[in-house]
Amino acid sequence: MQKNSFLIYHEYREHLKLLTDEQRGQLLMALIDYSEAGEFPKLDGITQMAFSFIRSQMDRDNEKYESRVAANRENGKKGGRPKKPKGNGENPKNPSVFHKTESNPKNPIKSNDKDNVKEKDINTLCKADTNALFERLWKAYPNKRGKGQVSDAKKRKIAEIGEEEMQRAMARYIEDLKQDDWRKPQNGSTFFNSGYVDYLDTNYEKPKAVVKKPTNNQFHNFEERDYDYDELEKHLFEQQIGRLKHGAN
Repeated sequence: MQKNSFLIYHEYREHLKLLTDEQRGQLLMALIDYSEAGEFPKLDGITQMAFSFIRSQMDRDNEKYESRVAANRENGKKGGRPKKPKGNGENPKNPSVFHKTESNPKNPIKSNDKDNVKEKDINTLCKADTNALFERLWKAYPNKRGKGQVSDAKKRKIAEIGEEEMQRAMARYIEDLKQDDWRKPQNGSTFFNSGYVDYLDTNYEKPKAVVKKPTNNQFHNFEERDYDYDELEKHLFEQQIGRLKHGAN
């Protein structure tokens, strides 16, 4: 089922504040094109980064939507949601298994095997989510070098910080690079190992705008003018000849 809309979250405000009105308009049209037809736009650096962040969230929202549609379709085939079974008060969703022990066979130890399985699933899921989050951030970062040098521990640290704050940190870093033309983005391994720290919400200080002063010339900042030096030299030469003739008379 094709969706005819997509969600926009309040947390996008931090990313949009870094864009001009023109860039915001381009970003909105790019998101609509992607939602309708899956088209990838050609945008400038910081606008492309904002698009990547929002596109990742759109993809996750679409996956949830498709899963919900599929589940509803299956329930419809079965005649709707199954009724809860009537029983002797036991909870089929949380079965208890009793194991006899050699020391006390008449007093078995109650254990919950489902909880053990669930805990393993959560650990596996967390690792999968951590890797998926890192892949999304890596894809959005401009200098994709040294990916293998980012350890699992660093990826977990990034996951603890959260995707939204890491997106803001990257956007701030890219914006800072624009202050100096000679600066280039760090290798991805450098940024994701420690380079992002200064750009987190609690650490970041926006740099003050630098006003470039006009360069003084060698004549104490007098306004320079354009002269026809050949004509000026000819004029001075004529004046000198005139003085010589006047002296001779």
